[in-house]
Amino acid sequence: MELAVKATLAEQNATGLLTVTWERQETSRTHYVGPGRGGPNRRTTTEQSVRHQITSVTRDDAAIEHLVARMGWQAQVTNAAAERLSLGDAVLGYRAGTCVERAFHQLKDQPLGIRPLFVHRDDQVRGLTHLLTLALRVLTLFEVLVRRGQDQDGADLPGLYPGQAKRTTDRPTAQRVLEAIAGAGLTLTRFGSGEGCRWHLTALPVLVERVLGYLGLSEEVYTRLVINSG
Repeated sequence: MELAVKATLAEQNATGLLTVTWERQETSRTHYVGPGRGGPNRRTTTEQSVRHQITSVTRDDAAIEHLVARMGWQAQVTNAAAERLSLGDAVLGYRAGTCVERAFHQLKDQPLGIRPLFVHRDDQVRGLTHLLTLALRVLTLFEVLVRRGQDQDGADLPGLYPGQAKRTTDRPTAQRVLEAIAGAGLTLTRFGSGEGCRWHLTALPVLVERVLGYLGLSEEVYTRLVINSG
């Protein structure tokens, strides 16, 4: 029981936070040896059964409060001199900076997926790598412009989470914004009749309209589809 309690506390990261007490329960049962009915001269045997039962679990409130107080802390290290970068400026600079590991993840996995490279020649490897690196730069710039525009507007973008129309975020990712635009249901329909050909373009969604404004692009980028399809 003692080993089982220690293993459970260690597995749940609760060692030193809880105090567990238990008791030993022992029962005995006497029965005749062999089959058949019992008698005064028949040999008997006694079996003992032992089990342990937890009686109480007590919280160590002081240890728990100490642990909660330390939750969320991060160790950050910089080689910048204190004369050039104070502690407060270092924290603000870290929070405002981009995460290099996240860009590497986007390049290697989703949405760009540089691996695996199904090419054979060295020039193909270099060309595909340069192309996807350029795509990563565009994706990063898109995200920076959208976040900057959202901060200037003072309003978060809606409709980025499927099934949660009212949920917003103050730091939207480029991938989530593009996925929301892709699912916005933009359609260009062609109608043919004896009088000629006509095109119908769905109204520009609010999300796309705001993103185009953040990027400094005109709505003609969207409405021009009708002209190019004529």
